[in-house]
Amino acid sequence: MSPSEEGSDVARARSMGAGEETLPPRAEALALAQSVEAHALREGAGARAVALHATAARVLERVWRVENREQDAIEALDLYRAAARDAAVPGACEAALAGALLAGDVAHDASAQYAEVYRAERRFAATQAGDAGPDGRCRRDLEDTLSVLVAFRPPQRVLEAIDEGLEGQGAIAQAIAGALDAGASVPVAPPQIVRIESWPGPDTARVVLVLDRPAAYRVGDELVAGNGNPRTFVDLDGVDLGHVPRDTPGQGIVTRLQAQSTSTGSRVLLDLDGHAWRRVFYMHEPYRIVVDVARRPPGTGRRGTRTVARVVLDPGHGGKDTGALGPSGIREKDITLDVAHRVAPVLAGQGLQVMLTRNDDTFVSLEERTARANAFSADLFVSIHCNASESKGRRGVEAYVLDTTRDEIAARVAARENETTQAASAELASILGGMRLADEAQRSTRFAQLLERAAVAALQLKYSDIVDGGVHTAGFYVLVGARMPSVLFETSYLSNAIDEQRLASDEYRQLLADAIANAVKAYREGR
Repeated sequence: MSPSEEGSDVARARSMGAGEETLPPRAEALALAQSVEAHALREGAGARAVALHATAARVLERVWRVENREQDAIEALDLYRAAARDAAVPGACEAALAGALLAGDVAHDASAQYAEVYRAERRFAATQAGDAGPDGRCRRDLEDTLSVLVAFRPPQRVLEAIDEGLEGQGAIAQAIAGALDAGASVPVAPPQIVRIESWPGPDTARVVLVLDRPAAYRVGDELVAGNGNPRTFVDLDGVDLGHVPRDTPGQGIVTRLQAQSTSTGSRVLLDLDGHAWRRVFYMHEPYRIVVDVARRPPGTGRRGTRTVARVVLDPGHGGKDTGALGPSGIREKDITLDVAHRVAPVLAGQGLQVMLTRNDDTFVSLEERTARANAFSADLFVSIHCNASESKGRRGVEAYVLDTTRDEIAARVAARENETTQAASAELASILGGMRLADEAQRSTRFAQLLERAAVAALQLKYSDIVDGGVHTAGFYVLVGARMPSVLFETSYLSNAIDEQRLASDEYRQLLADAIANAVKAYREGR
C-alpha cells in the first residue's frame, strides 16, 4: 500500500470513528479497521502506533454501537488495551479511558464501568507529570468520570483487589527492567502461523491458515511472472511463519502453495492454473483464515434447475469429538454415523453417487468436511447431528441453514456444534452476511423445508408426539463455503430422556434415514 493510500485509510477511519462520516456497510468498516490496525502493527511502538490502535478501536466501537454485535466490542477493547499498553506514551491514557467506558457499556453495568475507570486512573496517576498538557487533561477526565459514577462505586474490597493487581503488574515490570539492565533477553513473541491445511481439487480448493491468536490480514491478487497465471496472496503483518512448510506443490486449481517472510511479517501465496473466483474470511477459536478458490462462484450455472447426481452425507463429530451425550451415555457421534450408513444405500439405489465425510469413528475437522463436499462436486450436502439443550424437556427435529441470525436458541445450537463460544458463532454469522448468494440460500432453505417435513411425516407414522422444531438460520462452521445447497439436520434432542431412548433404537434411526432419502427425492423432483 502506498503512503497516500495508507494516509487515506487512516484519515477516513479517524473521521468515521469520530462520527463525522456515515458508517459504510459492515464488511467495509471492518476492513478499514483491519487496515489501520495493520499500520499500527508495522509502526510497532510510540505515539503514532498508539494513535493508530485507538483509531481502529473507535471504528469497531462505532460499528458495535450501531449493530450491537458483541464481537465488535470485544475486538475494540483489545485494540484500546493495545493502545494503552505503555502508560508513558502520549495518547495511552485517552485510549485507556475510552476502553474503560466501553467495557462498562458492554457489561451494561455502571459499577463495572467505575471499576474499569478506577483501574485506568490508578494506573496512569503515577505517570502523569503535573496538570498541564494532554496527559494532565486525561488525568482530570479520569477523575471527573469517577465523580460522575460515584453512586455506582463498587465495594472497597473490589477496588483493593484492583490496587493489588496493579502492584503485581508493577513488580513484573520492574523484574523485566532489571533483567534487561543485566543483559538478559526477554522476548515478546509475535502472533505465529501454527499450521497451513489444504484440500486441493481440480475445480475447487480450500486453504486454512491456523494462527495461535488473532491478527490482521490483507488479501491481494497478482499475475505470476513468466506464465501470466493469477495468484492470490494473504499478507499477515506482524505474524511469524513458525515452522510451516515454505513451498508445497499443488494439484488441480492450486498449483503451488508458498509461505514467505516479508519485511512486515508473512505472506502466504496460492498459485492458480487460470482464472478463478476466491473468497477469504476468518473464524474464531482457534483463529484461522480460510481461503476458498473455485473456477466459478457458487450458485452459477444451475439457475432454474435442480440437477442432483451427487450427495454428501456428513455424520457429525467423530473420533476424539463425541458430540452430545445422552442421560444414559449414548454418544452423538455413533448415532450420526449409523444414520448416514442407513441413508447411503437408499440414495445409491436411487442412482445417486454418495460420499460420507467420515466412514468410521475418526475425527474430521469442520473445514475439511465442506472442502471434501466441494472437491466431490456435490449437488447436496446434509450434515447429520443430534441436538442438545440446557432444558431437558426440549424435544423435536429441526433443520438449519447458513445465514445470519438473532435467534438465541439457534445461536446456542450453533455455538455447540461449532465447539466455540456463542459470541464467536455470532461473529461468524455476521461475516457471512455479505457472502451468501440469494439463489443458493433459497435452494438451501427449500431443501431444509423438505427435510423437516419429511422427518416429521416419517416419525409420526410411529410416534404421534413428534415435535416439529421448524427450519432455522445460524452460523454453522461446517456449512461455510459449501458450493451447493446445504443443511444441518438435528435429528432429535439427545439431552431429552425420551428422545435419547428413541435415538438408541434401530427403528427410529431407520425412519430418520428414510426421511433424508425422501427429502432428497422430493428436491430432485422439484417439489
